[in-house]
Amino acid sequence: MAHTGAGLEELVRAYFARQGFFTLRSVSYRFEDEEVTDIDVWLYGRQSAGVRTRTIVDVKDKRSPKAFERILWTRGMQLALGCDRAIVATTDRGAQILRFAQQQKVALLTKDFLARLERKLDLSNRMTLDQFNENIRKYTDHKQDGDWLRRISDAKSALISMQGYPAFNKAATTFRFFAERAQTRPRNKEQALRGAYFAAAIACIALDAALEGIVYEDADSRYRAIEDGVTYGDAGDARVKNSVKTVLEVIGNAMENGRVVAKRANDALEAMFKSVRADVIAEYFTREHNSSTLFAVAREFDDHAHSVDAAKLQALSVEAKSVLGVFADFVQANRMALLDGHSPETASGGSPKRPDEQSGAEEPSQQNSDPNQAKLL
Repeated sequence: MAHTGAGLEELVRAYFARQGFFTLRSVSYRFEDEEVTDIDVWLYGRQSAGVRTRTIVDVKDKRSPKAFERILWTRGMQLALGCDRAIVATTDRGAQILRFAQQQKVALLTKDFLARLERKLDLSNRMTLDQFNENIRKYTDHKQDGDWLRRISDAKSALISMQGYPAFNKAATTFRFFAERAQTRPRNKEQALRGAYFAAAIACIALDAALEGIVYEDADSRYRAIEDGVTYGDAGDARVKNSVKTVLEVIGNAMENGRVVAKRANDALEAMFKSVRADVIAEYFTREHNSSTLFAVAREFDDHAHSVDAAKLQALSVEAKSVLGVFADFVQANRMALLDGHSPETASGGSPKRPDEQSGAEEPSQQNSDPNQAKLL
């Protein structure tokens, strides 16, 4: 095959994206901020209102890919991450390898299958991960100015290493950073917009994952769950809120003037939590119609962030503009810096268009297929 290892990862990512998955390449899995390992390709699928799937794909295109070892490693990572499926894409071949993969409940993308993909799929309209990173590096001070690439990596990692709400908050922080840079770095607005859209895509998936457990609750319960989850950054189980309450009770009962100290601390904490503005997210995404768009909008943001044609970067659908506006309000960023409609090349000049004057992008397909049964395009 002509592809390098990284090129094969792009090919596999593109294949599953065509099958309707949200896809991430090269994601660091971390435990308590320590990097454990790197996932080649991670897939997230939304099969219905209450069913999500997560899949890890290990991709090896080496002279000695050690398929048996990779199958065992991938199966172990599937169990560690709680993923629904594990897939190995390998240039190794042999009936024994296929039988071993089946025994371990790992799907195998073989050399012949990958060769057919290479002939069928056109990857020219999307930046590869390397091209995306090189585009960021065009801003020579990106590392000194908050380390742009590190922030993107952290948001990606949070999506597979954390629960839904903490991952959403991490992505929202990254989104705020790039939204501010889109306004204050006109010479590098294109790079900032790409970072903001990619962070918004990750935030959408994290929030969609968080909402999976409350899809059948009534509106009031959904609102409280979203507001508390975003405010306290826990799994939506009120664990942080209850921990704070317990600590304040201990202070109130165990210290001299403890009740006064506890009340002051409680007032300060409440003021801090209210400043999070979780109500902005809760009010919008409590509505089923709005929350149901998260997955498709995430795919759209991801596509635009990686679009080769920078002139089409901001040509978002109505649904994507709405979600972007809600996220901007949540992090208190300037909407117009993200939605002003003129191309990044002319960001520092010309008259900005209103968001409603932009052309709408076609909403991406929400086709959902089992990776083992997906047909070659």
